Amino acid sequence: MNKKGINFFEKHIEKMVLGIAGVVCLWFLVTQVLLSPNYIEYDDEKFGPGEIDNYISEQAEVLEEKLKRKAETKEAYKPQLDSFDALFDSAMKDVDTNLYFPQPIISTRDIRDDRKYNLPEVSNVNDVLVEHIRAVAYIPTELVDAENTYDDVEHEPNDLDFVTVEAKFDVGQLYDSFYESFAGEYVKDEWRDPCLAIPVFAAVELQRQERLGDDIWSEWQEVPRAKIDFRSEMFEIIETVEELPAGGMKVRLLQYNDPQVRVDLLQPQAYQIASANEEWFSPLLHKEYLKVQKALEAQERREIRLAEKEEREREREKYRSERSRASETRTRGKGDAGVGGMGGMGGMMGGGGMMPQRKTPSKRSRSRRTRDSKRERSEKEKEAPKTKTVEDVYEELEEILITDESDFSRMDEPLTFWSHDDTVEPGKSYRYRIRLGVFNPIAGTNQLSEQSKPFKDQVVLWGAFSDVTDAVEIPKILYFFPHDIQESSKTVTVKVSRYALGYWYSKDFMVKGGEGIGTVVEYEPSEEEEDKGITVPDTIDYSTDITLLDVVPVSDWSGGKKLRSRRYFDMLYSFDGINIEHTPVKVSYWAGDIQAKFNEIRKSEKESKEPLREWGGKASRDRAIPGRQGMPGMMPGGMGGMFEMMQMER
Repeated sequence: MNKKGINFFEKHIEKMVLGIAGVVCLWFLVTQVLLSPNYIEYDDEKFGPGEIDNYISEQAEVLEEKLKRKAETKEAYKPQLDSFDALFDSAMKDVDTNLYFPQPIISTRDIRDDRKYNLPEVSNVNDVLVEHIRAVAYIPTELVDAENTYDDVEHEPNDLDFVTVEAKFDVGQLYDSFYESFAGEYVKDEWRDPCLAIPVFAAVELQRQERLGDDIWSEWQEVPRAKIDFRSEMFEIIETVEELPAGGMKVRLLQYNDPQVRVDLLQPQAYQIASANEEWFSPLLHKEYLKVQKALEAQERREIRLAEKEEREREREKYRSERSRASETRTRGKGDAGVGGMGGMGGMMGGGGMMPQRKTPSKRSRSRRTRDSKRERSEKEKEAPKTKTVEDVYEELEEILITDESDFSRMDEPLTFWSHDDTVEPGKSYRYRIRLGVFNPIAGTNQLSEQSKPFKDQVVLWGAFSDVTDAVEIPKILYFFPHDIQESSKTVTVKVSRYALGYWYSKDFMVKGGEGIGTVVEYEPSEEEEDKGITVPDTIDYSTDITLLDVVPVSDWSGGKKLRSRRYFDMLYSFDGINIEHTPVKVSYWAGDIQAKFNEIRKSEKESKEPLREWGGKASRDRAIPGRQGMPGMMPGGMGGMFEMMQMER
């Protein structure tokens, strides 16, 4: 029988207890686990027990990384008291400083607000020249910047193609123009400012075009400063006042007015050349340097020929002397035979006449002629104009270099300045133009006249660009020459020539259809190279990225008026697998320019290699003639020594 009268709570008490227990457990889970009160504040942030350890560990790693960094050296403070005293003394010279100076009238108006100046004109640059140098140079292996200069970083010898563009600028005219604008007679007395009248050079901009095809050139592009220029970041061109860093124009003018900064801007440092017989000069002087080198080589050849001639004369003189002594001996022998012998000879001649004999010059007369010849040659050498030497070229370079002490305001001759391009690529052609910029000292102010207001925010006042230079052809450093073929297997022998560390190296590769031409090869130096200490590459990369496709026979006609048939093989190849090119096999079928380059490389490979010179060393100036010692004409080993010298010269 069911019980009646049981209430709701009694009936469901167990479920209610379980529900309350579940709510309490859920509250504990949220408040004590998910929203744990066990947190800590650190570094203006709240962290749980597991998070604080991770955060501290990350901070420790960052601190450890900073401790491992290279220490940053800061410039030591230079006391300015002496310079301040010097400025004070110069400003207060011949003035009694014990006097009471009247105080200026305090005014709320800036008296400089009324100044109005016409900006000076910057003249054009002239006599632009360009020169390309290919040599082994010391290339930095580390980044060159304001803290690590080219002289301080690690470097290694490597091949370098280097272009320098020079021009001339009339500094005197620039100073006159600035003086007339800021302190001249047409400027009001109260506006004249000698400080503004001193121009400060701001930028040298070099631009180039690259040849894209026949008479087709790219757009003009700005050439960056050389990789060895530690002030390259500082010399980045800023055109408007808004782009200036902290300090504005005043700080910029102070920085660039430093004499050494001016030198680095206008005549930047060139790479240290390691090649024995190459040197960097400004373009005009480098052309002179090459002329001197050719003249020295021609002089060496003339002295060799003169030595050969004198040696032949001595050999002939010796031969004549021996013949003369032998003839005298025979004559004395016949005289001892008696008068009858002479009578018989007279009968043979008929009428008692004597046979005419060639008179041999006496030893004294021959010596006199030799002395006269040497005297005549010596007088001609005295009358001849003095030949320019490499030392003369160095002296001319010293004359155009500016230094910390150069006074531009008194410079009579035009300023020679230049800029470098070390980003050229072998096998390409470029042409250049250059211009020079001066700071606008009143940029960003209201001190410009109406006609100069368009230049209010312009930081640099530019002169016009120079004339465009002649095209500069950068020679290739890799060539291939198919010079032989095996017709049965269609195997082509290709000679690949590579320029490395200042010299040409060549190697033959046997190539069939579908194979690439060239690869990286280890180089084994010769005994002569090891004995002389020649720096040679460990490996030479003969890779050409060329694939031989096929070899096909060709029949055509050649010649001018008289045509003749010829049969040869054409090598079909491709760089990219899409475009197919061709070239004849064997030297006699090559184009003229290919033959000329092949002969040039072969001749270069026969030249004797020279060790690289040390950092800071100068190029060889007076090269000794191989095998020659002492005075001209004194050849060791007689004719044998002369022939050895001739072989070395070849």
